[in-house]
Amino acid sequence: MEEKEIPGLGNNQDMVDRKAAWVERMFDKLFAAIEKDPKAALLVLSVVLNFWMFSIITDLNKLRIADITLLNEKINIAVERSVKNELPKQLAPYKEQQDSNSKKLDSSLINLDGTVEKVKQYYKKNK
Repeated sequence: MEEKEIPGLGNNQDMVDRKAAWVERMFDKLFAAIEKDPKAALLVLSVVLNFWMFSIITDLNKLRIADITLLNEKINIAVERSVKNELPKQLAPYKEQQDSNSKKLDSSLINLDGTVEKVKQYYKKNK
């Protein structure tokens, strides 16, 4: 085979050839094993396939969890922004009511103080 050099990557074709040769050797060994004992070879293949599928599922679950976490963070930020904008509008009537109640309370305390003063003056006069 001709070796093709790609600028900046070095001898890339040599690496591809080595990997292809390795894969070819593995298939030769697998074929020989299946001819020798098909049940054992298929058992080994099924175990390898199970491990491979487990690793794929684990990676997918990690990606799914990361995606859900990112989505939850975006939702939390949106809710915080909404609460900051809407909460003062929703609390305005309660604040007005609280202010009016405090004004009523202040005026009633003033009236109570005036009444106490009048009672004191009454007792001083009648003693």
